[in-house]
Amino acid sequence: MIHSGAIDSAWLITGFLIAGWCYARLLFPWRPLLQDLRMQWPALVIATLALLVLWHIRATVLNGLSLHLLGAMLCTLVFGPRLALVPLSTVLVVAEATSGASWWTLGLNASLLVLWPIALSTLISVVVRKLPANIFVFIFVGGFFGSAAVVVLTGWLLTLMLWLTQSMSWGPLLEDYGMYWMLVGFSEAWLTGMLLTVMVVYKPDAVRMFDAVRYIDNA
Repeated sequence: MIHSGAIDSAWLITGFLIAGWCYARLLFPWRPLLQDLRMQWPALVIATLALLVLWHIRATVLNGLSLHLLGAMLCTLVFGPRLALVPLSTVLVVAEATSGASWWTLGLNASLLVLWPIALSTLISVVVRKLPANIFVFIFVGGFFGSAAVVVLTGWLLTLMLWLTQSMSWGPLLEDYGMYWMLVGFSEAWLTGMLLTVMVVYKPDAVRMFDAVRYIDNA
């Protein structure tokens, strides 16, 4: 997460513009979204609470920079990209409030830690649907390797952004921050793969992006 609001205002404004446009596209039309919220609110509350814990289990590695699990791939697979905004955005706002980050960075952080991971997760889920209709393909490619890719690519994009905004020099960022995201990706892969396996086996209807007819009935 980017904490300092002392970076160039052009980056902050760009972050708000990107976040505002993406949220507008994802949240409208809002009537079907409200209906989904009413139906899924217990699961969304549980997901939000779980993400609050995951995001606050942090490893600080460099000048206050920390690493943590994201949960974006699992949220996208379970709720779909639109509803996944709810727990991830809520957790981001709480993280901004509790970490002392400047609120001017909210748009940039939302673009990097919410919208970008959801976009990657959605893209990976589309690729998975083009692969053979096998439940293990869904779990391992979509859940295990997909979640690892989302975390690593998000961490590397955040590392690049910290360098572009001149928050830190490239050498320490790459060696002491960027490379550690591979370890976080491995941890997230195991957690997502395990939880996704339990859900598709015992409650496949709870995973929106999982087609039981495609992966089970036609097996």
